[in-house]
Amino acid sequence: MRLKGKRTIVTGGSRGIGRGIAIAMAREGAHVAINFTANEDAAREVVERIRADDGEAVAVQADVTDKVQVDAMVAAIERVLGGIDVLVNNAGVCHFLDFFETTEAEWNFHQNVNCKGIFLCSQAAARAMKARGGGRIINVTSISGEKATSPRQVAYCASKGGANMLTQVMAVALAPYNITVNAVLPGTIETDINRDILAQPGATEEIVGATPLRTLGLPQHIAEAVIYFASDESGWTTGALLPVDGGFVL
Repeated sequence: MRLKGKRTIVTGGSRGIGRGIAIAMAREGAHVAINFTANEDAAREVVERIRADDGEAVAVQADVTDKVQVDAMVAAIERVLGGIDVLVNNAGVCHFLDFFETTEAEWNFHQNVNCKGIFLCSQAAARAMKARGGGRIINVTSISGEKATSPRQVAYCASKGGANMLTQVMAVALAPYNITVNAVLPGTIETDINRDILAQPGATEEIVGATPLRTLGLPQHIAEAVIYFASDESGWTTGALLPVDGGFVL
């Protein structure tokens, strides 16, 4: 077990990629706190799934864009788990909108969840990690932060680009405290979140056709990369932006 005993937070862990990450990390021995914003039933289902496999998990509600809630969440997890070794910033949103239909509210919503949320959660968790001599922060961002993947993702691409740069700046800022910061950049992953998009005529075929490995990704592919960055194996790796996309960005 590569993560045995590591106390871990997974934001947005109740569904999609986050759910897959939480389950996979628990199987590697991590004690997982599953953050959710509103869907408590989904979070509880993940907790039950992990416990059914003899893993350890708890569910914790917090809006990652709210500093008061984030600080309270981190303090609660410290009390319950006895500390924080790993933070996985997975919570994210993506709306497809025409450039001229993208309102200021939509712009702010994407920036708040996809970039500000990473900052708030990382700052709170890093304080706890610093006090204990180090830790790991892994941001689940997107290849859309490195490549303009769609003209209807203006706010999303910009927010993910910010998240990728934030990863590298935090890596430098937190290195003196033995805290590594890395990012996993997913391509198109088969989850319930993008089911409607993939169901549009020709959408899946177009994405697969532009992907050298000729398949869509699965949550487990992202989870495997996250586990590497969370493990002792990545001790001399920080500031990395790792695309896990079947070669799409190429």
